[in-house]
Amino acid sequence: MIRRGIYGAGLALVVSACADGRETTLTVRTDLPRELRDFVEASFEEAHLDVDVRFTEGAAAGSFHDLQMGADEVPFDVWWGAPATTLESAGTIDLLEPFRPTWAPTSAADDPLSTDVWQPVLVTPFVIAFNREEMTITRAPSDWVDTFHHRWTEEVWALDPTRHDYGASFIGSMLVEALRDDDDLRRGFDWLDRLDTQVERYVSEPDEAIRALERGDALLAILPRALVEEARGSGEDWLYYRLPTSGSPVLALGVGIAKGSMARNAAARFVEHLGTLEVTTESYLRTRWQPAYGQVDAEAVPPGFELAQQWRGYPLAVDTLVAELEGWVTRWDLDVRGTGK
Repeated sequence: MIRRGIYGAGLALVVSACADGRETTLTVRTDLPRELRDFVEASFEEAHLDVDVRFTEGAAAGSFHDLQMGADEVPFDVWWGAPATTLESAGTIDLLEPFRPTWAPTSAADDPLSTDVWQPVLVTPFVIAFNREEMTITRAPSDWVDTFHHRWTEEVWALDPTRHDYGASFIGSMLVEALRDDDDLRRGFDWLDRLDTQVERYVSEPDEAIRALERGDALLAILPRALVEEARGSGEDWLYYRLPTSGSPVLALGVGIAKGSMARNAAARFVEHLGTLEVTTESYLRTRWQPAYGQVDAEAVPPGFELAQQWRGYPLAVDTLVAELEGWVTRWDLDVRGTGK
């Protein structure tokens, strides 16, 4: 079990005593929560007294640009918590250093999402969210096909694929699943067209959909589970969801080492550290995203921390999404949006 009070007090003395003598500075780019960053920095530096970890913040698009422009000086050594598609794009144009930590599968054959260049660290599926005060759990849809019932016509809110990366990932994953199932892209777009009939509004931010559920403006919302659980943890206990029984698109955040890093050895050790039980547990507690690999210390998780629901994720073909997603979103915007109304 993680005992943060005792751990933090003892660690402060160690870091204070050793900070001046650290030989290597390791710069980590991330936009994950500050509390998680502080925990990882402290625990890593306690185990690696020669390394001084320094975090810089940056969204995915800006960080990708920084990495592209850093030919003479790499802007950061480790990129932690970036979307899988962004890391894949960076790896495709040789911006990341090949590295496979010991906690990752030994090859892509063991897990198609695993690569030799970057690794997923956190995952979350999409869910069908609803207001439990407005609807009983048994009445809520249990699978995607149930959302096509006439009772949900223009009662669903979803993320706009043209204005939010998670919305784009949702439709892209649904199209990949159609291709995987019977290699029929048209069937995938037909499915999205049926869903469009049910969608009353596409929004640019998840909180807009959550507030719509609270007000009763929407009966259902398609959202990432981690964001729904985060809202529930902030006091929105009226918020509930169902995990589709047939499976769900998955979002993944990963980690990679920047090509040309002058702290390659320290960066590799940092990535290894992310797979420890302490870090996977703290990551889960601070983000509500689940570890892509590894375990969580069950004793450290408070009772009722999240809804106890099992889920099955669709295989995430990141390479296909990187190659096709921009064109698919454009086609969706032209041929699907609003056509079912």
